[in-house]
Amino acid sequence: MRSHGFTFFLALCGYFVCDIAAVSAQTVSESAPISQTMEVTRIGVADLNGILRAADANARVRELLDAQRQKFQDEFSLVEAELQQTERDLMSKRELLSAEEYDKQIKAFQVRVTQLQQDIQRKRQAIDNAYQKAQSDIRTEALSIITEIAKAMDLDLVLNRDASLIFLPHLNISDGVLTRLNERTQNARIEIQVQEPQSQ
Repeated sequence: MRSHGFTFFLALCGYFVCDIAAVSAQTVSESAPISQTMEVTRIGVADLNGILRAADANARVRELLDAQRQKFQDEFSLVEAELQQTERDLMSKRELLSAEEYDKQIKAFQVRVTQLQQDIQRKRQAIDNAYQKAQSDIRTEALSIITEIAKAMDLDLVLNRDASLIFLPHLNISDGVLTRLNERTQNARIEIQVQEPQSQ
């Protein structure tokens, strides 16, 4: 089967997920007889939550986000070390500076500390938003694949596994959905856009 490039666009500012109990495989014409529209003869079952848990894309998303999180942490550690040294320098020069100059440098130092704190908060939120967006993208793709398979198998209805107490094994299309989902998301990548602070 042809592999599809699939991009998780992880924006740092914005998720809509729709839980389904059933996915209709066919669009019924408004002009169709009532007896036809009410007839359900071919049914499938898909374990949507299980598919999402087992998807290779989930592991890849976590791996990529962990790497980005570590990159941010390394950047913060460097700035933090610099600020700590600046603070020590200020303390050592306190008696050498005029009160006005000392206050000026202290205020500049406090501004930098505040900026670092805000940067940390923005990037932490960015990671959280990125993860939520990735989960939404994977879920949307899985639902699309369920619909495709249902149409190909001429199914009238696909039930969510969570809504099905007992069913025959051959009704379960989950493995096929997972296989196709893994194929389509194997080249997934992450683009993180950090929202810049608004100018005062």
